[in-house]
Amino acid sequence: MSAYDSLQPAAVWKLFAEIDRIPRASGAESAVMAMLEKRAKASGHKTKRDRTGNLLISVPAAKGREQAPATVLQGHVDMVCEKNASSNHDFKKDPIVPRVNGEWVVADGTTLGADNAIGVSMAIAAAEDPSVAHGPIEILLTVDEERGLTGAQNVEPGFFTAKRLINLDSEDDTSITIGCAGMQETLISLEAARSALPKGWTAREVFVTGLKGGHSGLEIHTNRGNAIRILARGLLAAGGGLRLAHLEGGNKRNAIPREARAVIAVAAKGLAALEKAAGAEVARIRAEELAGIDDGVEIRFSPASPKDAWSAAESARALALLAALPHGLLAMSQTVEDLVESSTNLAVVSTARRALQVCCTSRSSVNSSLEQLAVQHRSIAQLAGASCRQGPRTPGWKPDPGSALLKLVREQYAKTFGREPEVRGVHAGLECGTLKDRMPGLDAISFGPDIHGAHSPDERVKIASVERVYVLLKAVLGAL
Repeated sequence: MSAYDSLQPAAVWKLFAEIDRIPRASGAESAVMAMLEKRAKASGHKTKRDRTGNLLISVPAAKGREQAPATVLQGHVDMVCEKNASSNHDFKKDPIVPRVNGEWVVADGTTLGADNAIGVSMAIAAAEDPSVAHGPIEILLTVDEERGLTGAQNVEPGFFTAKRLINLDSEDDTSITIGCAGMQETLISLEAARSALPKGWTAREVFVTGLKGGHSGLEIHTNRGNAIRILARGLLAAGGGLRLAHLEGGNKRNAIPREARAVIAVAAKGLAALEKAAGAEVARIRAEELAGIDDGVEIRFSPASPKDAWSAAESARALALLAALPHGLLAMSQTVEDLVESSTNLAVVSTARRALQVCCTSRSSVNSSLEQLAVQHRSIAQLAGASCRQGPRTPGWKPDPGSALLKLVREQYAKTFGREPEVRGVHAGLECGTLKDRMPGLDAISFGPDIHGAHSPDERVKIASVERVYVLLKAVLGAL
């Protein structure tokens, strides 16, 4: 018996359950795509794949609607794979374990994958619903969205024919999204030589845990703690002299780091002072900066036994780099109410044998601001003596309040719910921006059900909201 058996709309939850049984990390979507393609063909629909792995399912028009213009329904099949430290879940082979928790569907210690499988499920279910008198539909299912919109960036011209697109990857059913931020990734590498530890030194493994994390675009404005930054600040507060053997934190470019870990060495006589100073700094951050926001953060120490480490000077340089790199909300839009304009996320840090490697992701709806953030990251890397590599920027999606598709969706929303939707931009890299850039003249909007805690084990989707959005989607398809 599935956790979804009693939920409505049944067709949506049934397909969502099928998808959630298949591992589908970014870059590993072949199995779920094969299932969806096989299912589409069994239903008599034409399908095609491109070189990147994106899938297009062509659903013919309902009787009498054959002459209507085609519409694309779009979503991505990959998911962010995050779990609690106590979870033994293996995202390479284990199915997601869902459960109903009051008004919500959640997973057991992992991300749920409602972002964006619930949107994919609604698109397919609505296109196949015999009660909807829809025109021709092209369902575009993309791969590798979560690591940088790779699937959308490689959709080939002519892969679909429609000139209007409904993206189902938004996470608030009170709004319609008509714009998004562009994004820039920065990769910094700081090289450092290692040497054996002197006699009389001792080592500790240092953990920063208990933070909420979350989506680095949609939740960056909440000022939640960044485990990498807090770990660096705690160790810097202990003063000089420590040596780094290992440092890691975060594991997704678009998630606020929830946990970080370091292995450090120090002269035995200085260990107690180091633990006291680092603990006091984290306590101060919790009380003064994260109170009522993210105050579950804690730092703890356990014995370690590294064979070697970076020098004290190189360790201090690495910690200073992490402390200097910007993180968090940087600017709010002056034209769209409550829209984050610019932000950056100190996302991932790891240590190779001879280098500290850092990944930062910056977002802005203003291209010049995004360019300045790229310059700022390069400059900090240069000052630290580190190398810096930056990938291509993903384009933003400039809002078009005069969109014909927006007008129709707003009308159907008001008819369906008896109220007007909020029309907004979003501080995240929706695929609409990339697809519009690749397909000039494409009219696009995005909407979706209430999803909270995306990209973290707290991810949950509201059951009633899924039904509401499905009703809206059917009404829109019938009116197009």
